[in-house]
Amino acid sequence: MTCLPEIGDGALRATQPAALNDPFECTTVKRFEETDRESGNRELALTLTEIQPRNPVTDKDVEQARIRYGSLYMGELYRQQLSTRFGIISFSTNPFHPLLWSHYTQDGSGFAVGYKAGVLESLTTTGVHLQPIQYISKPGYVIGYKVLSTPESNVIHLMRCKSDHWKYESEWRLIVELHLTIGTGERDRHGQAVNLFRVPNAAVGKVYYTERTPQQVVAEINGRLQVPNNRYGVRQTTRLVLAEDAYRYEEDATELGVSDGNGG
Repeated sequence: MTCLPEIGDGALRATQPAALNDPFECTTVKRFEETDRESGNRELALTLTEIQPRNPVTDKDVEQARIRYGSLYMGELYRQQLSTRFGIISFSTNPFHPLLWSHYTQDGSGFAVGYKAGVLESLTTTGVHLQPIQYISKPGYVIGYKVLSTPESNVIHLMRCKSDHWKYESEWRLIVELHLTIGTGERDRHGQAVNLFRVPNAAVGKVYYTERTPQQVVAEINGRLQVPNNRYGVRQTTRLVLAEDAYRYEEDATELGVSDGNGG
């Protein structure tokens, strides 16, 4: 549990765009005609190289991507190149949505950490951006390859647009340059390096669990929260229960000390 460590500040994985679970990440639609394929390959290679000069892209790389990915080649190249420079940490403003608990925990049996927005905002600096997701009905379009120029770069915007199918997630992203992260030496199933970004324990404002969360996990988390030297922003977990009138979770009223109206 690197987000709630036993000793020291927490850390969250900064996941490269190519390792995210949405295959449409960074997808764009080309709305222009190339004068010829060779010059198109050359111009796109230069644009991609500008994103991360330490990982130059050649005309040949672009041509191979065209052959391998067909109409998806441009989005795939953007994802791959952005992944050499950026990692993404995703948050949600809705901790009660049942699909989030189904998709990101095992049958709703895990826990969710709530972070204080003000502390996250204080982490933003050169190379660290906190942005809400912009949910759109269709992929954005480009009218030329040279759309990712500096200093008015729109690479951050490219990583904060998603299909409105995901709107229920109410996502914000902390987009981090990978040179500001800590390498673990491990790789995920996509072959992407696992990098962590430190988040101070003071940023932790809530820790939720459900009735399905194993009690030994809840006890371990509470033990960590209550260690004074850890300086967590909360000292106790909060239980979520199924709402009686909707398909959603809600905070357990009995834990909140809510009266039943009869002095109970």
